[in-house]
Amino acid sequence: MHKKLDSLLNDITMYRLLTYGLGLLAFFSLLLSFIGTLTVSGLGLCISLLLLFVSSFAINKLFASIWEVPVNTESWIITALILFFILPPTASVSEGVMIFLAGVIAMASKFIVAYRGKHLFNPAAFAAGVLVITGLLHVTWWVGSSVLWPFTLLFGLIIVRKIRRIYLFGTFAAVSIATVIIMSIFQHQNTFEMLQLAVTSSPLIFLGTIMLTEPATMPARKNQQIIFAAIVALLYTSQQTILGIYIYPEIALLIGNIFAFIIGEKMRLHLQLKEIIPISDQVADYIFTPDRQLRFLPGQYLEWTLPGVRLDSRGNRRTFTIASSPTEDQIHLGVKFYEPSSAFKHTLNDMRVGDRLFAGQLAGNFTLPKDSKQKLVFIAGGIGITPFRSMLKYLIDRGEERDIVLIYLVSKPEEVAYTDILDQASSTGICKVNVQIGGALLTGDLIQKIIPDWNERAYLLSGPNSMVMNIQDALQTMNVAKKYIKTDYFAGY
Repeated sequence: MHKKLDSLLNDITMYRLLTYGLGLLAFFSLLLSFIGTLTVSGLGLCISLLLLFVSSFAINKLFASIWEVPVNTESWIITALILFFILPPTASVSEGVMIFLAGVIAMASKFIVAYRGKHLFNPAAFAAGVLVITGLLHVTWWVGSSVLWPFTLLFGLIIVRKIRRIYLFGTFAAVSIATVIIMSIFQHQNTFEMLQLAVTSSPLIFLGTIMLTEPATMPARKNQQIIFAAIVALLYTSQQTILGIYIYPEIALLIGNIFAFIIGEKMRLHLQLKEIIPISDQVADYIFTPDRQLRFLPGQYLEWTLPGVRLDSRGNRRTFTIASSPTEDQIHLGVKFYEPSSAFKHTLNDMRVGDRLFAGQLAGNFTLPKDSKQKLVFIAGGIGITPFRSMLKYLIDRGEERDIVLIYLVSKPEEVAYTDILDQASSTGICKVNVQIGGALLTGDLIQKIIPDWNERAYLLSGPNSMVMNIQDALQTMNVAKKYIKTDYFAGY
């Protein structure tokens, strides 16, 4: 069942999934409000939504033009919809003005409250926080309704499944629940009732699945993300006052964003195309010159934003692994083109030397183990070779010895990418390369045949999601412990 769900989710980008999901939840909320099931004004909600759409769209377009960056259609829609769920429905002209202002503040914050092109705060939380601190508008978080919570939970879990952040929401939920239990005991309140209210009649689910998981304002590494989730959860549920400010949900998230900024990569890259190296009729290596040095770990990824992409169902943003090593001055991007391709890849295919794109939101835990004595197996499917190109180049340049076997699955010989790095890694003894042509299914028996000491190694898998899951299943059938299997995947765009 989970494989079918993952296959379905891989056909849509995270931002488009958020847009559709929030839009559907908004439509359902309006329907419930007009029939009286949801106790908020349907007309007021409609007016609020219209005001937020207008202000968010206008300010996003204006500042994108001033800053000369691509307009992200999903960005302003998602922000407007999130604000729609946490601000009160419009009940007066003055409230309407404040709600319109919320859209202005949220979108402007992405450009103004930023460092080296990277915005610091969740835009919707920032706008809500400004309105609350200044006393201009009370934020109601009406989405935390006993009527809506099952639908919010379902949608939220789909989102965290899509972005592989179950552990993030799990941490947030566990810390929140633990805090509620402790507080109920010390305050001599009914623990069950407190927990029921926390889950079904509060913003906990919406905050933890939809807002906490925004990639741009959370840390890059898994352990950091867990700490981040715990901080926000503790602040949110403890109901304390800091420096005279009551910690509402939006304030808790903003404090978490500050933590993420302090420990994270603080930049957005402007990349100029230097060269395109064709590898086959479907695969190419794009080499970019960055406007500043990027600090990252081999195997991590960036979100790439491309100007001039015509509007389609997949938008102008993609997540790709960095194929280059931190030891290199240029940024490599390995791309495989499919038919039919998305508008993004059509535009990428039309790029010429000197053209620019933008990259940010560095993240990823698919990195080399810290223990250099750990024997490794890299298994790459097609363009899934990119993180291993980064790792091998890094090891070569640092002169670091590792015991690695690379199994590389490709459809045809001409699709073998980065042969120069593979040859160098092989000749220096860092890696033994085994290329499997024809897209053959890699079975447990074949792995054991290729690698005699297979049970002494940790496994890193990268490639199409179906391939990664099948090989993961094969390894578990071989009794390889889960802790020795690390997976990466990409969706076919």
